[in-house]
Amino acid sequence: MTDFQAIMADFAVRQAERAAQAQSEIQRLKAAIIDPLRNAEIARVEIRFDGCGDSGAVEECVFSDAVGASVPCPEVTIDYAGEGDDQSLNSAIEQLTYLALERHHPGWEINDGACGELIIDVATPSFVLDCQLRYTATDDHSTDL
Repeated sequence: MTDFQAIMADFAVRQAERAAQAQSEIQRLKAAIIDPLRNAEIARVEIRFDGCGDSGAVEECVFSDAVGASVPCPEVTIDYAGEGDDQSLNSAIEQLTYLALERHHPGWEINDGACGELIIDVATPSFVLDCQLRYTATDDHSTDL
């Protein structure tokens, strides 16, 4: 195997390990946030994100009750890893969003970027990541005159 092939094989192994780790963290976060949301009688959470030009961020988290009224994020902490690393519910939801973007839309913040939202339906529970990837396109023509 050439050095390049060895490097690429090692890279593929590390990428697969990181993908598995991210997926595991996503599942733990999903499980950890549902009960605190239910206990606070929150029915839906919409996390909006936007990024471009090598920078991106969660822009807004909107929490709604069963009738659709906006409510504040509950001031609770969770220990999703079971290791005593408490974090706020809001922080855990943002972390979930970033991990989902990393796992399913890597580079979402690069160049023209992307925007969208992660929708959490607490009752179901379901987690849907809607992502609109932006790009610049050209339509080139050549005409022999």
